[in-house]
Amino acid sequence: MTRTIVVAVFAVAACGPETSSFRTTDRGDPDRPTAAQHVVPNVAVGDVWSNGGYIGSSDEPMTHVGFELRNTSSRPIVFDADALRLSLFDKYGAALPPARFSAITPLGPARIAVGAGTTKAFDAYFVLPVRPRVVGTMRVQWSILANDRLYDLTSNFVRDDDEAVTEPPVSAPPSS
Repeated sequence: MTRTIVVAVFAVAACGPETSSFRTTDRGDPDRPTAAQHVVPNVAVGDVWSNGGYIGSSDEPMTHVGFELRNTSSRPIVFDADALRLSLFDKYGAALPPARFSAITPLGPARIAVGAGTTKAFDAYFVLPVRPRVVGTMRVQWSILANDRLYDLTSNFVRDDDEAVTEPPVSAPPSS
């Protein structure tokens, strides 16, 4: 009887919360080693990171992608949330169905203006078509509009559960 209880406790503990964490495979930000850093000369510096995958409040698998966009130009620039795409791949590199964009916080327009010389941070949330632990890598495609020119950028991440997330991000909206 005692052995059965011990085995059951270990089995439940081994399952734990279903979370995953990601780190960038791109050139990183020295201040944020898990964040990708993209420099668009004379326009912007963008840091992109993920707090990982988790199960949302409505039991849907979710993931988070954070952005910090520093406008280094003398004119406003625009981050286009409508252009966000998250491609997912399993641990063997096979494509998974795409994630569905759910929300951006702070809540506001889909086109986020960043004034000259200022910085804005925001978080994007996606519903995953699979459980978080199935995702081996992900690719975030995002865009900046500056000086009547569109800059398409890509940030790449690989699952890195050495620093697994144990809770969803504090600002996570309810899953849709």
